[in-house]
Amino acid sequence: MVAVGPDDAAEKAAWLSAVEAVIDQNGYCLGSAVETFENSCKEQLDVEHAFGVSNGTDGLKICLKASGVQPGDEVILPAYSFFSTASVIRQLGAHPVFVDLDPGTLCIDTALIESAITDRTRAIMPVQLYGQTSDMDSIMKISSDRNIPVVEDAAQSFGVRYKGNSSGAIGSAGAFSFYPTKNLAAAGDAGMVVTNDDKIATQIRQLRVHGDTGGYCHESLGWNARMDGFQGAILSVKLGRLKQQQDIRERNATEYLRALSENNLLDRIKPLERTPGSEHCWHQFIIQTDARDLLREQLASRGIDSGIYYPGTLPSQPCFADLPSAQKHFPVADNAALSVLALPVHHRLNEGDPSRVIKAMADIMEAAPH
Repeated sequence: MVAVGPDDAAEKAAWLSAVEAVIDQNGYCLGSAVETFENSCKEQLDVEHAFGVSNGTDGLKICLKASGVQPGDEVILPAYSFFSTASVIRQLGAHPVFVDLDPGTLCIDTALIESAITDRTRAIMPVQLYGQTSDMDSIMKISSDRNIPVVEDAAQSFGVRYKGNSSGAIGSAGAFSFYPTKNLAAAGDAGMVVTNDDKIATQIRQLRVHGDTGGYCHESLGWNARMDGFQGAILSVKLGRLKQQQDIRERNATEYLRALSENNLLDRIKPLERTPGSEHCWHQFIIQTDARDLLREQLASRGIDSGIYYPGTLPSQPCFADLPSAQKHFPVADNAALSVLALPVHHRLNEGDPSRVIKAMADIMEAAPH
């Protein structure tokens, strides 16, 4: 929802200096710039292992395989997320098993997980959607009771903690995306995989370089999923500014919530609830409303951007039509696909901008029939 690049001349100069250092070192694939970024992330996230990878999708695929998912296995996931959450499962020859959402947060409904478990269930994959985590205590209890690994799709929640533990590292492993619209944004595609499990870390390290165990010896099939040095260098620059930018996102979200209340819009425009115990990085500020299409059209006419994440459920995708779980009903996910709207919340907004967005929405709603 916003073009991502250097915020100012000083940051642009820092990018160019970082890229120049990569050129001087010939560190184009992995290399010292990526290693520096990985070490910084390990410290900031308080995790044992962090691996820079080519993108968040490859990171998810590596997490699943490193956690033991094989062809024919089943992976439980929410019915509503970005496409890659489900596609990576299918690409491994495993089967996505969809469950509906918690209506307040639109994260996975943990009360539905148990009934979806079979003797072929090999992993549970919660999505830390829009910038906050799922109810991880409930998920980890199921994991412990049933001895099923948890792989976190943490693509949208870098730096978020749940009851003190880093998103992505609560389960067996987790993947982040640094796609340019994320709160920590690369200058292109990039991602990261984190884990606190030494054995899984060994698998991840090999899988991101074709399964190479060293000396061109391949005991398993992996992928070419390395982070390139340019992205590692730029991400280190961006990481240094993340705290300041996150504070602005938090300010913007707080202003949205206050303005919605002050303009008496909460009867027709519902912000998402917060997962108890979870921080929020506000990757998106999401509202739900039955006037979604009208609002989006009218906001655009006033020069105000908005987005729909996502306009359809995962089970409704044609490539999943043959899955047994795709034939079930997912009323909360279906409603989300029809009602969610993302409002601008990025760090380039000025104080007062969210209030002006909400005032415009109030004017639109006042003129619209109920």
